[in-house]
Amino acid sequence: VEVLESKKIELPKKLAKRYPAYELYLYGEGSYAEEHKILPLTGIPVLFLPGNAGSYKQVRSIGSIALRKAEDIDFKYHFDFFSVNFNEELVALYGGSLQKQTKFVHECIKTILKLYKGQEFAPKSVAIIGHSMGGLVARALLTLKNFKHDLINLLITQATPHVAPVMPLDRFITDFYTTVNNYWILNARHINLTTLSVAGGFRDYQVRSGLTFLPKLSHHTSALSVVSSAVPKTWVSTDHLSIVWCKQLQLTTVRAFFDLIDADTKQITQNSKKKLSVLNHHFIRHPSKHFEENPAIISDLTGI
Repeated sequence: VEVLESKKIELPKKLAKRYPAYELYLYGEGSYAEEHKILPLTGIPVLFLPGNAGSYKQVRSIGSIALRKAEDIDFKYHFDFFSVNFNEELVALYGGSLQKQTKFVHECIKTILKLYKGQEFAPKSVAIIGHSMGGLVARALLTLKNFKHDLINLLITQATPHVAPVMPLDRFITDFYTTVNNYWILNARHINLTTLSVAGGFRDYQVRSGLTFLPKLSHHTSALSVVSSAVPKTWVSTDHLSIVWCKQLQLTTVRAFFDLIDADTKQITQNSKKKLSVLNHHFIRHPSKHFEENPAIISDLTGI
């Protein structure tokens, strides 16, 4: 029996004191968990952010699938999945913690990258998967004064209400949304972050699909919005919580992650065009074959 084990990452004392309720974990199981007790790490970092009342343990779904895929290729490449414990705060009902969560995530990203120090292929950025309000917290990172945009190489949000809060119960939450969306709209030309928003579709009664679409402007081409029931090989609608556990969707996400690896840096590619074409391939068009960098558009029909 494989042992599931999440390793709690030790945060700098100052940080732990400032955010006593929050924690950072590295997902692991079996021999992989054993090996990763010893630092520095050698994989590709992905950070999972849970949503309203969400658990850091929800990372297990995608984490275990990515681990199986890494085993299949004899660990030529592998991903290290981190997740943040927000103490299951009810941020959809009270927005006062959203800013605090955003600042904590910024510190977590810096802490994560330090775990790779001294490695030949050390990452300079992380990929983020945000469920529900976790996706909004990820977008809010860009609004922080001292946040360097190139710390995130990819953002995938699942059932995140990007447009407006589901229930605008207080000023904190409405102000937070205004700040985030205004920033993304006004700075669209300069935001080079490849972002994919996946909606749950008609089964998600909590966050209707219309709220999950990213603000898309004509010159902002690095944002994609899809509904899970239209994702190739998934084809199902998910409710608000099961989008995190939907195996078909997590498989699609993991396949995309592995196709995004740059063979030279052994990290996620910095090439925005490639990132978009990989996400397009897996989440929108998928002609049921492996991703090709430059697919042949014309096929020869011989014998006609």
